[in-house]
Amino acid sequence: MANYKPIAKTITLASADSGIVLPVKLSTTSWGLLLTRGTAVFSNTILRSGAVAVWESTNPTTATPNGLTFTDANAVYGITTRAGVQLRLIFYAQ
Repeated sequence: MANYKPIAKTITLASADSGIVLPVKLSTTSWGLLLTRGTAVFSNTILRSGAVAVWESTNPTTATPNGLTFTDANAVYGITTRAGVQLRLIFYAQ
């Protein structure tokens, strides 16, 4: 792993119900995976113990997500996806 170097990139804020695609150019060095870490917030309320579903496509779909994780008590989540693909993240909370 001597040639592995994390590259941090911030994705701009979007309304939870906007449906807007946020294009961000991300890259990795010799690794085909990307760790996406964020905080799930809606209307200034953190979405604790919520579900995070990730599709490796921005097209609307009813297919099973490619990745699924949950937020912690502070609404922080992290999930690994393939690099070089567009992502659609959807958050679910109680």
